[in-house]
Amino acid sequence: MAPLLGDWMASDAGRLLKNDQDVHQKSLLYIDAYDSFSYNVVAMLEEVLGARVTVMMIDAEWPDGNMLEFLQHYDAVVLGPGPGDPNVPEDVGVMSDLWKLSSANILPVLGICLGFQSLCLHHGIPIERLPEPLHGQVHRISTAQRDIFASIQDLEVTLYHSLYANFVEDQPKSTSRGGAVAPMKPVLDILAWLSVRFYSTAARIPMAVRHREKPFWGLQFHPESCKSDREACSKLLRKWWEMALSYNKRHGREGYGSLSTDIIRPYSEATSLPDIAFKMVNWSSSSLEHAASQSFVNPQLDAETICEYLNAPGSPTILFQSNGRYSVISVPSSGSWRLEYYAQQQLLFMETIPMLADGSRASSTKVEAIVSVSQFWDVLRYLMDLKKVESGDTRVPFWAGFLGYFSYELGLACLAHPKHENPGAQNVHPSQEGTAVENPADVSLLWTDRSIVIDNESGRITVQSTRSEDHIPAGWLDSTLQLLNGLPKTGDLSTTDAEFLDSILRLAVVHFPDEDAYIHKIEACKDKLRAGESYELCLTGETSITLPSPDTAIGRIQFPWKLYKRLRKYNPAAFSAFARLGDVKIVSSSPECFLNWDRQSTLEMKPMKGTVRKSCSMTLEKAREILGSTKEMAENLMIADLIRHDLYGICGTNGVHVDKLLEVEDHGRVYQMITHVKGHVNPRRPGYAANDLPCLQSSNMSGYGITALQRCLPPGSMTGAPKERSCMHLSSIEGRKRGIYSGVMGFLDLGGGGSFSVLIRTAFTSSSDNDNVQKWRIGAGGAVTILSSAEGEWDEMLTKLRTVCGVFMPKNKT
Repeated sequence: MAPLLGDWMASDAGRLLKNDQDVHQKSLLYIDAYDSFSYNVVAMLEEVLGARVTVMMIDAEWPDGNMLEFLQHYDAVVLGPGPGDPNVPEDVGVMSDLWKLSSANILPVLGICLGFQSLCLHHGIPIERLPEPLHGQVHRISTAQRDIFASIQDLEVTLYHSLYANFVEDQPKSTSRGGAVAPMKPVLDILAWLSVRFYSTAARIPMAVRHREKPFWGLQFHPESCKSDREACSKLLRKWWEMALSYNKRHGREGYGSLSTDIIRPYSEATSLPDIAFKMVNWSSSSLEHAASQSFVNPQLDAETICEYLNAPGSPTILFQSNGRYSVISVPSSGSWRLEYYAQQQLLFMETIPMLADGSRASSTKVEAIVSVSQFWDVLRYLMDLKKVESGDTRVPFWAGFLGYFSYELGLACLAHPKHENPGAQNVHPSQEGTAVENPADVSLLWTDRSIVIDNESGRITVQSTRSEDHIPAGWLDSTLQLLNGLPKTGDLSTTDAEFLDSILRLAVVHFPDEDAYIHKIEACKDKLRAGESYELCLTGETSITLPSPDTAIGRIQFPWKLYKRLRKYNPAAFSAFARLGDVKIVSSSPECFLNWDRQSTLEMKPMKGTVRKSCSMTLEKAREILGSTKEMAENLMIADLIRHDLYGICGTNGVHVDKLLEVEDHGRVYQMITHVKGHVNPRRPGYAANDLPCLQSSNMSGYGITALQRCLPPGSMTGAPKERSCMHLSSIEGRKRGIYSGVMGFLDLGGGGSFSVLIRTAFTSSSDNDNVQKWRIGAGGAVTILSSAEGEWDEMLTKLRTVCGVFMPKNKT
């Protein structure tokens, strides 16, 4: 059996991560409270201080049960931000242990946000709720211009908190010599504060503190945020580090050296891949290491025409348009097969799709196996590495590999959870009236060794294959090129097709979300925000559409494809897609990139938060003004910081930068605010989330890309932050499975690249072609922040819903 390719579940106790660095380098211990900004903090510490950072989860156990010996190897500890309340022991975990050290064992500690609140609470300062949370808001704070803020008069910082340290009221009292009761001077000294008004009341909120005797500091704000003043925050961190090292020198804490390897526990024992992994390799045996191709230019020939011509009606088919430029079309072959994975049942299903010489399908072979979620990702990495394609036309992003989707629920199954939570409960929901209860596979992928790639800018069409018999003279490449050269354009929706769609759509029964119920859910989200459980929650609702199936077999097969062509014209977008995979049919016109990576070293994410509906009076400039509000900018900023964390987890320190921040763009029927973040992988020093990436045979980007996909699901723009805690609450509030909506769709390229869109502006069905009734599902929603209004969120959800729901309305109602 082959060795397991890696397993990473951050909830495992005692799991710690280490960078291989020089033994004399200074070391920091970072306590991670399951926050979605943690790797941003870690990267900033390493980039600014030049220290080596080790990450430990709040619910981990001290290695060998010996905290004191373990801490001797670190120069300081940083307690990170996180959701929850420091009054709840599970929310701070091992953070509390740091405050209880004796004077002989004490070491410098810096608390950030939750860590700051834990410091204050332990030293007698009550932690209470703010009148209104300050999530994702940028404010200018004042400083005492001393200690770590020496020469820093004020600075702009990003805030992510709904709780605060109340230094004014309910302070402990002491009795003076004359018997009078006098306030006790707090042991914490305020170094920075925010002057703000809540309603009509002025408030002064502590933003930074220092213990008067011990080397304990705390920052309520987030220095690592991309909207915090980087220069000033770097300066105060360096000053803290200087003071921390000075304390160590004075108290003889120098010279302990790096940790020995037996102190850091391994992730898991090596195990074996499931047998079905080798079945996949056998089914893919006809694929070669070179993608042979031929090209021609025909700007008039569109992807829909080619897809119709080369894919028989009813056969597994995917058409995926990436970034508005490249259209990738699957083409069947005798080596085609597909897989499905069901996360809750841990069931992996595979089916061959053999073809006869006349192009018709023969009987298929089916196999299934029980495979854990982590094994499923290991199997993907193993197959993509073993069947890697070394060469092909470098002008196209896809040579061969998988095309398909990953569901929102698979993303939930990939999240790291604290030990005291039950993640399985998130995926179990009762059926609801008016909601289609059929739940598709969490993953459905089509193995593609023949494909067409269209460059929509140049009109260049590439015909390619990794099958040896396809590139001989007069083989499949030659014959397909010749056929396509003379193919007339037929991809547009004809009048007959439009009448066919309308005849079915006139009988549609639409179940919209109930407004009162949705507004109640908005308020439930805001309750969680006020409690500090999340910074924003991306609430969604579902519309279901029930339709009679067409009378003829060919009509039933063709209906989803014709619906896709209508959506493509009605709502053009950068990531349009059509999929027929078993009973599942998907029609998507998504504007949002989830994750792209090239074949060399670059990953990129482009989250969208903030939407304004287009109209005659709504110009781009006016949309920029509306989306420049505190509320809208906070929505996007929170997700921008979240995806920086996701990419730092793969790319590591110095590997991530923001290309665009909070920019408003034209996207078809709406204006959207986007952020563009890029990361660059250094295989010699990957990020913490990729530290356990196995030694694969290939050095290309496939392993890092798949690991990034695994670690970054579900899309942060569809969850909120912190991701893990937000998803837990959203599952409870929404009370349903989102399924394909909020998942991602795209390709895994055997050459090493990948491209995935967020499945929004999407309709999907799990109804069989043989069913007399077909049920389609459309999701829509928006990010709920503390500044959200119920009316505004309801209207935003409807705006997004209309971009898809409109194609289910007959054009001619007579």
